[in-house]
Amino acid sequence: MLRGGEILTAGVLEGVWPYGQRLIVRDKGANSGRSFMGFIEPLNLTSGAPEVRNRAGLIPNEEYRLIAPPSETFPYGTESVIIFGNATFEMLSVKEIYSGEKVSHRECVLIKVGEEQSDA
Repeated sequence: MLRGGEILTAGVLEGVWPYGQRLIVRDKGANSGRSFMGFIEPLNLTSGAPEVRNRAGLIPNEEYRLIAPPSETFPYGTESVIIFGNATFEMLSVKEIYSGEKVSHRECVLIKVGEEQSDA
């Protein structure tokens, strides 16, 4: 839809970023990371999630979707690591989503690779 030559859907996500989750991204070889606001949600909520074999047996292969602001470019792509709380995720893909000619947001597929246990 156009209004005065402007696409109505442009900028729909601009107001949501302050309500996101505080995430940290660490790029390849970096000891520290940078913080940004985004949203992480599970991709495969079914019990039939693909499984991978490790030394302890079969574990679920947990995939997640990251919705990130257009300003977060992930220059190292799949070599970036996302940290949310105690969980660590590796990036499987990064995709730019457009609204008209402008990047609306970035969608990434993540795989959970670890979770740090706090002392109880």
